Amino acid sequence: MRKGALIHCKQCRAVASQQNASPIGDSKTKPKQSSDSFNFVSAQWIRIATNGRGLKSMAIYHFSAQVISRGKGQSAVASASYRSGEKLIDERTGEIKYYKRDVQPESMILAPEHSPEWVQDRQRLWNEIEQAETRKDAQLAREINIALPVELSNDQQRELIREYIQEQFVNKGMVADIAIHRDDPNNPHAHVMLTTREISEDGFGKKNREWNDRKLLEQWREQWAKYANRSLEREGFQERISHLSHEARGLEVLPTKHEGHVVREMERKGIQTEIGNYNREVKEYNQAVVDLQKYREEKKALEQQQARQEAERQKKERFNTPTERVHLQEASKYLKSDPTFENIQERQTQLDKWEKRLDNHAQYLRWKDQSIEKASEHYRWIDSFKQQIQQEQKRIENINWLNPMKLKDNRMIKDQSERKIEHLKGEMKYHDEKLNYYREKLGFSTETEFRKLEKAYQQERPELIQKNRDQRQVLNQERDAIKNAQKALENRFVREVASKYPERPEMAHMSFKTALQIHTLNQSENRIVSIEEIKQAIHKRDQKVQQLQSQVDHAHNENNRLYRAEGYLKGYLKANEIIEKYENNPFLKGKMMVSKEAKQEYQKALSDRQQYGERLKEFGVKDSPDFLKQRADNAQLLDKVPQIQEQAESLQKGTSILDGIMQGVEQATREMERQQKREHQKTKQKGKYKGMEREL
Repeated sequence: MRKGALIHCKQCRAVASQQNASPIGDSKTKPKQSSDSFNFVSAQWIRIATNGRGLKSMAIYHFSAQVISRGKGQSAVASASYRSGEKLIDERTGEIKYYKRDVQPESMILAPEHSPEWVQDRQRLWNEIEQAETRKDAQLAREINIALPVELSNDQQRELIREYIQEQFVNKGMVADIAIHRDDPNNPHAHVMLTTREISEDGFGKKNREWNDRKLLEQWREQWAKYANRSLEREGFQERISHLSHEARGLEVLPTKHEGHVVREMERKGIQTEIGNYNREVKEYNQAVVDLQKYREEKKALEQQQARQEAERQKKERFNTPTERVHLQEASKYLKSDPTFENIQERQTQLDKWEKRLDNHAQYLRWKDQSIEKASEHYRWIDSFKQQIQQEQKRIENINWLNPMKLKDNRMIKDQSERKIEHLKGEMKYHDEKLNYYREKLGFSTETEFRKLEKAYQQERPELIQKNRDQRQVLNQERDAIKNAQKALENRFVREVASKYPERPEMAHMSFKTALQIHTLNQSENRIVSIEEIKQAIHKRDQKVQQLQSQVDHAHNENNRLYRAEGYLKGYLKANEIIEKYENNPFLKGKMMVSKEAKQEYQKALSDRQQYGERLKEFGVKDSPDFLKQRADNAQLLDKVPQIQEQAESLQKGTSILDGIMQGVEQATREMERQQKREHQKTKQKGKYKGMEREL
């Protein structure tokens, strides 16, 4: 559990102060006090860690209750939307209520068994509540906010709050709309909106005023402690929570004096009284006492947290070399926090996006260079064509039409120049049309505008290129620092995992991937699994797979045997049929006495029957019924082959992580041997040099 944490998340500022209305409402005025409602009552939860001799440490937890009412400018639909993160339509106002959240809350609706099905529709549920309430200051719902133990998993937290709300509220007749907020992983908490009206199969009825009894609040608080402690105990945690009063916590708060109806009436009219002044001073003093105690507890909790973090950091740092610690410190400057795999991965993603932007910018500069050069080239061509047109026009103007002897030549010259002018105009049009692309992309209309753009770009281009280079240099420096830090974290992780296996020095040389696989396995087993156990598990797996494969091979071999035996059986039956034909027919038996062919056929059948019979014995078949029985048995075995193969594949997949671990350990062993060999060679080389020095 976190220490000194408040229930409210960043989006739930309403829970931070008793005097502020919910952010859902439009009213910013202080809500009216009501005698029949729970007005934002804070409950302090104390975690007690025991060692068999009593109190050891305590941390403050939070439980609060408040009423959602129109008098505060609140809406049940808007409140439900805000807490669940779901888009809802308020039918009373026609407004769409939606409050976007970075982390979507886990939400559920619990209702009595006799409730209509539509209560599971969050939008209809709270619109029905709005319709049922007609007063402008109507109490729409009751809300309780509960901090969830961080020791429990998300599923365990969910089941805890579900069980508590079901038994304490829903079974009493309330409909509960639960939203679990996990915006801060260290501060999971639940917002529970409860209906104030009884519900039947036909819908909501009258309000149940008994639910406003303040004694219920104490009961709910006490019951929550029991439920939470039971869950903590069931999951094997030593932490416990307990609701304690101010007196039990050692807070020296002062009691207020009783105000009679006269004093209350005078105070209501704005006339201050001695008792009223005294009570106000007492309340102010008591609040100061509570705030001071709260500050001390939160400070203590923070110090304990910092001490644990520092101890954890030092514990981890012992697995890093001095150089790696420097790398981690360097990376922390960029990350603005201690390096972790998560924030390094996040920063690497950001760096990738940054690099992509730099690449896009560099590509844009190259495109702009090319575009300006192309546009300038088109203008050069156009200028050249204009000059050529002027030359041809001048040539036409210089023709001497007064000389009749050159009339034919002059006409030819004119025709040639006019054709060339038309051609040049076509070329100009072509290049001008090509310029339209650059006019649109670069944002100019005339050549004058283009020349201004070109000049301005040439002036700013060196600065843009240098800026891109500078940013890329900074990026590469940070990327190198992040990369070194990641490697340092991986090495730390490998050494930390290897420390669990002091009897196997080769583990210090394993890869990060292998260390991660071992860590995952140990976490799943909730213990340190030895390498010998992994070997045994793989051996048992292989034996089982071999057995299953043997069954498959046996089925296929049996099928092949019976297939071949079937051929011999057919030959045996055919030969036996011929023999029986001769032996059972007197005419054919007599024919054998006179017919050489008949006698040969009979003798061949005898020989074939004997040979086929011997082959059938070799293949384990007695006769035709025996063959049919064996084939039926084999058919059943063949039907099981796909299931057996699937079972074998499942075994191999289920232990693939074990195979990966053993391959990693074997690789680590080879790496250790190579390193030992290199160190031996270095030592040998040093000894050789020392020997040479002594000789000299």
